[in-house]
Amino acid sequence: MGNNSTTPQDICRPIPPSSDVFSSDIVNAWGAGGVIVLLIPGILTLISIGIYAEEIYYVMLKSNSKPLRNALLWILSTFPAIMTIALIGMFVPRAVVEVGFMYNIYVAYAIYKYYYLIIVFAGGTKPFVEKSCVKEIGMNAVPCPCLVCLPPIRNSVRVIEIVKWLILQYVVITPLCGAIAVILRADGKYYKVNEVSPSVYLSLFSAISTLLCIYGIKLLFKFTVVIEGMEDTHAIRGKTACIQLTSFIVGFEALIFNIIAQVGWIPCVYPLNFLSNRRVIYNYFVILQIFFVGFLGRHYYRRSKDIQRQVVLHDDLTIAVDYSGRSCLVADATLQSAREHDGIIVEQRQSYHGTDNIPSLDEHSPGAEFSNFETKSRTSSYSLGKHSMPMGLENPHTSSIVHGEQDISSQV
Repeated sequence: MGNNSTTPQDICRPIPPSSDVFSSDIVNAWGAGGVIVLLIPGILTLISIGIYAEEIYYVMLKSNSKPLRNALLWILSTFPAIMTIALIGMFVPRAVVEVGFMYNIYVAYAIYKYYYLIIVFAGGTKPFVEKSCVKEIGMNAVPCPCLVCLPPIRNSVRVIEIVKWLILQYVVITPLCGAIAVILRADGKYYKVNEVSPSVYLSLFSAISTLLCIYGIKLLFKFTVVIEGMEDTHAIRGKTACIQLTSFIVGFEALIFNIIAQVGWIPCVYPLNFLSNRRVIYNYFVILQIFFVGFLGRHYYRRSKDIQRQVVLHDDLTIAVDYSGRSCLVADATLQSAREHDGIIVEQRQSYHGTDNIPSLDEHSPGAEFSNFETKSRTSSYSLGKHSMPMGLENPHTSSIVHGEQDISSQV
């Protein structure tokens, strides 16, 4: 007999080992170092779950705005959820494709919640467009800096619709790629040795979708910071960075690991002698990276300023005059017409706190006898969670927030 006999440890298996066999292989091959390797992601995941439990308690205790509370809790839950699912994929190698599909769906919905949160802070799509269209922005945003040659754009309903779909296409494309991966994995055709695997192509499509999503998020951020005071109040830059990093780690790094494995830089050797070993290593790095991103997320999403102010912007005095049944544009026109008829001159100034309306009475107007009554209203201003109504225009029938928001007039 020759000396070229092979052992089971030298064979690159197409099917990963079961969880107990994989754990014992790690310990047998790496000894105490293998035990430490297996313990680190588990400890980090438990810490992340404990942090999220405290965040739930804090947000539920301080917030009485259901839409804001739901958006914050879902985004904050993304970090422990990804780590927990990736931990399962690391200890159960046969489920790596399925768990990747699971946390891709979770991140996709978190990105939707991020978009929704920004719109909530701005008071709705129309107020967001009206307050952010005052300044043009460049289209050369990361990850497309080469678009510097394109002319700057100004926000509009059509532009924000395009930006929305740049973001939300990720919600469709990434889970679709994950579902196809699960089907190919069940048919045994997801990984191949001597040719480019379907996993590489699916990761490529998912990476392109991720880059488009990141580009849309960056454009949304550029429009948001145009609104005066939005960045100072809500730390939009930090929130955007957290969601961009998360989508990059989950949606783009898988392509990097697939390419590295395809060119042979991840060897198929014991105890990782199976074709999907790249996914196990990738899940390990996902846990480490998301753990640190989670601390950034805690800093920027668990903010007392966000929770206690309960800011939902409205464009002007429509909330005080009960125009809840009309569009804000019709209500604005009606108010403006009524003021002009009474000789009221209104100076408007767009800012994060809403439109500052400073009525002043002409001395020959019908309301001149009330010239000492001057109103400065910021209808979307809150102090410690209490809704501030314009002086002299309080309406008991408009104590709750329009657009379907819950009443947030009580103290936090």
